[in-house]
Amino acid sequence: MAHGIRPAESDRKRPSVSDINEVEIGQDLDAQKFSDDLVFEFPEGGRRAWMAVAGAFLCLFVGGVEYSFGVFITYYSTHFLKDEPVSTIAWIGSAGAFIHTTVGLLVGKLYDDGWFRHLIFIGSFLHVFSFMMLSLCTKFWQVWLAQGIGMGVATGFLYQPALAIVSQYFNRRRSFAMGIVMTGASTGGVLFPILMNNSFDKLGFAWGIRVAAFLMLGCLIIANLIIAPRISTRSIGGKTRIKKDTISRQETPIHKINYRQFFDPAFIITTAGCFLIQIGTGFPYAYITSYATLEGNISANLQFYLLPLTFAGSAVGSPIMAALGDSAGVFNVVISSTFISAGLQASIYGAKTDASAVVISFLYGFMAAGFQSMVGPIYARLSNTVLEIGHRMGIGFFIIGIGTLISSPIQGALLGSNAATYEWWKPLMFSVLCLLLGSCLLVVSRHMLIKRLGVLQNIAGFIRA
Repeated sequence: MAHGIRPAESDRKRPSVSDINEVEIGQDLDAQKFSDDLVFEFPEGGRRAWMAVAGAFLCLFVGGVEYSFGVFITYYSTHFLKDEPVSTIAWIGSAGAFIHTTVGLLVGKLYDDGWFRHLIFIGSFLHVFSFMMLSLCTKFWQVWLAQGIGMGVATGFLYQPALAIVSQYFNRRRSFAMGIVMTGASTGGVLFPILMNNSFDKLGFAWGIRVAAFLMLGCLIIANLIIAPRISTRSIGGKTRIKKDTISRQETPIHKINYRQFFDPAFIITTAGCFLIQIGTGFPYAYITSYATLEGNISANLQFYLLPLTFAGSAVGSPIMAALGDSAGVFNVVISSTFISAGLQASIYGAKTDASAVVISFLYGFMAAGFQSMVGPIYARLSNTVLEIGHRMGIGFFIIGIGTLISSPIQGALLGSNAATYEWWKPLMFSVLCLLLGSCLLVVSRHMLIKRLGVLQNIAGFIRA
């Protein structure tokens, strides 16, 4: 049953959608309580909805190159940046991932204010331009500017709006739709490492990068053409205007975000937990190729395919975890999958054969998808209204981005400076500890969310939080 707005308590006649072009949202309604399903009717499907999912998928697909930085670490450390310590090279990928999430503070606000198309277009242009510039780089500072700064900003402009736009079309099936979108990043993480490894060998670094850039260009052109917002807003003079043709019903004004309620304990503890999980999650993505190469126990033909195998596991796991998120609860999925990921990551140290390396890589990617594909739904779950989602994602992704920034350099420092004497157990145990602590914090925030929603006595609600 579609839900509309609660009837107004005042007898004063309110303007209907057909009477006005825009509805102004004033600043005096902070105390008004409502939930998404009482304000908007979500299509839960349809041509426009699935086109938005497809466009968002393509946006995250091109961003998958960011998650395959392990290939770049291996290449840089053996070619034109071979004189740089691996912990220094790791700052390139960490800076890009950090900036990607840091710009979320700005991007979230701009998205909520209705600048979705501008964000996607700017991000698309900058992404292709920066990757083309990377093909010309020969020095550390050049790579840092092109891949660290340029692509970091570009991915930030694409990633968060692409995830958030899906929330406008789906409520009941939101986790599933977001999971499909997140599969784009995993699919890119499978394809781009293989593409670039083969291109580097056959075409050289410069043309290998350009081939990937042209593929990105085609995907982003399609994404810009097919993706469109359902709810278009503009912030004007301290008020928000919602265009009439983008909502199902609008009989009662909607309040602006109440920041006292926004920064509730569940949101803060959830963000702290995600921060720790992000630190712990990244080790295999950054170092599994180097581990397989330097340990010498994995066959040469397999070494460079372990990272794509990890992303293949994520690609398979993302839609499955997303479907479970809708049925079992997003917090339940993230907590359980992160605990299992911690055990799988610890077992990497014992992967001494080809078979064990393949199994662990795939399973780790599969279970890690529980966190990676559910970060967006987690913040959507914490939001009181669809108009808060961009803000919550922006602030949450900013904090998570700090974890991304410091993760690889800390792990590189724990490894040591001499490749011949790397101590792999140190960064592995550090990462496992972060995963376990982060999961425990999410257990606490889950309990707080259940109490806030008032479903503690409802067994079904308790199980599906």
